[in-house]
Amino acid sequence: MKPCITALALLGALAGAAQAETPYEADQRQQLEKAQREGKLSPDVVQRLRWEQEWRTQHPGQPMPNPGQMQKLHQAEIIANTNAGFAKMRAQRQAQLQHEYQMSRANQQRQLDAQHIHWTSQQWQQWDRQYDAAQRQKAQDYLNGIKQAGEIDQMQRDQEERDRIFKPPQ
Repeated sequence: MKPCITALALLGALAGAAQAETPYEADQRQQLEKAQREGKLSPDVVQRLRWEQEWRTQHPGQPMPNPGQMQKLHQAEIIANTNAGFAKMRAQRQAQLQHEYQMSRANQQRQLDAQHIHWTSQQWQQWDRQYDAAQRQKAQDYLNGIKQAGEIDQMQRDQEERDRIFKPPQ
């Protein structure tokens, strides 16, 4: 189970204020320290802790900016991380698609070998075109399904709204 630490409690626990720690703040601080030791912090919390540590190092004695200001200060890093995440996701998807293509082609080759048939490069090019067309159709069918599901959901919401508005008094 991941520890549930609110941003306010996290900031309060890390601020090192002159006030005495309340039992709640002490508990939040202990949970945070335990999560850090066990490596169970989310990437967002780790990032926030790193930013706060950098702020304390670079601006000793100055008050900690609020989370919104901290995000503005690190906007370039956030954008770079987002772009890197999308690039990684795209690369994984391309690798998955390439693997599926290779598996399909190997399966086709096994079927041909079992029948002692050897295709020419033109026949393989035709197979590639058919494979690509089938993949495009599969993607289009998926998009059409999503669109249709959205339309059905919208019709249900509209019907529920009409039923709520025009419901006869009892």
